[in-house]
Amino acid sequence: MFGIFYNIDIENMADYKNPFIQRVQIKNFRNFLNVDVVLDHKQVIIGENNVGKTNFLRAIQLILDRDFSDNDRQLTSDDFHDSIEAPMENGVEIEIILHIQGYEHSRKLIAQFADAVISDEPPTLQVVYKFSPDYDEEGNIVNYQYKIYKGNNPANRFTNEDRSYINVYVIKALRDVERELKANKNSPLYRLVKQYEISEEHLEEISEALKEAAKGILELDEIVHIKKTLSDRFTSLSGLQYDNDITLRTFDIDTERLLSNLQVYMGRKERPISDLSLGLSNILYISLILILLKDKTILPIIKEEQFRELLEEDSKKIISKLYEITEKGNYILKENIDEDKLKELYCFMDQHNFRHQSFTILAVEEPESHLHPVLQRLIYREVLHYSDTSVVFTTHSPYIASITPLNSVVHIRKVEESSNIFSTANLSIEEREKKDIERYIDVKRGEIYFGKGIVLVEGITEEYLLPAFANLLDTPLDDYGVVVCNIDSTNFKPYVQLLNCLNIPWVLFTDGDYYEVTIETDAKTKKDKEIKTYHILQSDDADSHYRGNELIANILTELSIIEEGDIPGDFSKQDDLFEEKNCFIGIYTLEVDMMDSADDDGINRFKNVYKELIAGGDVMQRNFEKAIDCEDYWLALKKIEDNISKGRFAQRLSENITEKMMPTYIKNGLEKIIKKVQESYE
Repeated sequence: MFGIFYNIDIENMADYKNPFIQRVQIKNFRNFLNVDVVLDHKQVIIGENNVGKTNFLRAIQLILDRDFSDNDRQLTSDDFHDSIEAPMENGVEIEIILHIQGYEHSRKLIAQFADAVISDEPPTLQVVYKFSPDYDEEGNIVNYQYKIYKGNNPANRFTNEDRSYINVYVIKALRDVERELKANKNSPLYRLVKQYEISEEHLEEISEALKEAAKGILELDEIVHIKKTLSDRFTSLSGLQYDNDITLRTFDIDTERLLSNLQVYMGRKERPISDLSLGLSNILYISLILILLKDKTILPIIKEEQFRELLEEDSKKIISKLYEITEKGNYILKENIDEDKLKELYCFMDQHNFRHQSFTILAVEEPESHLHPVLQRLIYREVLHYSDTSVVFTTHSPYIASITPLNSVVHIRKVEESSNIFSTANLSIEEREKKDIERYIDVKRGEIYFGKGIVLVEGITEEYLLPAFANLLDTPLDDYGVVVCNIDSTNFKPYVQLLNCLNIPWVLFTDGDYYEVTIETDAKTKKDKEIKTYHILQSDDADSHYRGNELIANILTELSIIEEGDIPGDFSKQDDLFEEKNCFIGIYTLEVDMMDSADDDGINRFKNVYKELIAGGDVMQRNFEKAIDCEDYWLALKKIEDNISKGRFAQRLSENITEKMMPTYIKNGLEKIIKKVQESYE
């Protein structure tokens, strides 16, 4: 038997987070034949339409959604994976398993789910959903039933009471915020108000005062006349009826309705929700839900009677220090409390506050609905990075993806006949590299997650020219969902790790950066030393080296994609091996490689673009033409860098290139990424 109580004296309040789904296993359910994915406290699920994002949430709802009825949890043959023939005739089961972690700071959860624990290291709960056949004595299938149980024992049923402790709340993509926020008992505002347990006595006093205030309106001659006229007409139309007296009221004054009629207004003119934009309505709705779901172990307001009871248990006098009395005799939590004190209070309340505490995982389909990109980033950065609520988003928004923590990305994609799920939860890269990627993705707006294939490049030249080369090959990258990602460096390793983790096809292009090594003897020390010479063209008898090959060799060996001993000494064989592993290396830089590959027409195009962009006149133009005609391509490139900039030149050149200007390694790499994308959809 696993231990019941865990040490909750943790280091800081940031560790007090809502429980979260750490692992999901799904067999035979809708899009998913057999998936097993590890998750994090915050999750952003991406993927194309119709790959199963909604069905993934549905699998979780079958277990944890409090609003699901028995009928909702009872499946049919249509819920089995399409590849399974006659599933209910052949006794096939649907199985969904959830592992839940992050609950060990709550004694209430520990006690409630003692029979669900499958591990103490780390503390982990298991809940299982099975949709399976019942058999008669002769082994014939008589019907199908679902059961949901805790741990590994089917006898330990997971009940609605359990869901009152841990559950999921799903906000649908096609949501009607105005309807959801209307004054009624299903409104999140009403549910939030009910959490505060407002005194019935106080509500009665207010109700009586309102009745008295309303009498003046109801006694107006005009109102009395309307009431009589309406009553007479109703009686004449309906005939003799039991209990058909008509009463007029200005508003609901019943104590319960006083709370359910609360509505939100906005602005100096107090505009109703119906007058707000869809975007602002969505922000307001999400704000209410987050407040509603926030961990309430620490009570924001304590009634006088309960406060006195807690004081008797408070040997350290923590609550008397951290709460202050209001004019109405309640006790309200002070602001700006020191984190150590807040931790101490949390531990005290978890032990002595016997109010039932529910932990809810928030799932939102397409949270970007009706929101400007800037607002998407602003709002959900707060939710994804600073809220203690466990959240699961499904999104098509690169703006939300861009501010998603690196270990919180889930990628659903079709693999052969089934959808598969890939997660970065266990992505292991150095903290420095993790921060580099998060900064890069923030700048690039998250496109790297949404491509059907990714082309990694080191600079702006490739970013402009590769899509243009793809057009020349009659394979426009946009048509195939291929995204070019300029990482502005040669540190490809963490990006390769990320893409492999998410099972997104990729290729990378990098400069060869050819250099020669000569040996010179130091005149003073008489010792030989290596001299590396860059920015020259190849010579047949030189001691040749390629910095790009060295870079790629290091990356592939560090990632255990190839063994160091398998790398041949011959550079052409190296190129073949590296291209096999999706890495394409030039000889020099792309601009110089293009000049070296170009025919006379291509060289003239270089000259014309330079002439169009240069501001220095004929002398600078002649110097550029002289350099390129003498095949001093490095000098020509320097004049581009000094007088125009590589990015601007590449942007204009991309409109003027021909296929003969395309280096072989560029052609090979583009063809490979297109092929990889096509194969993934066959």
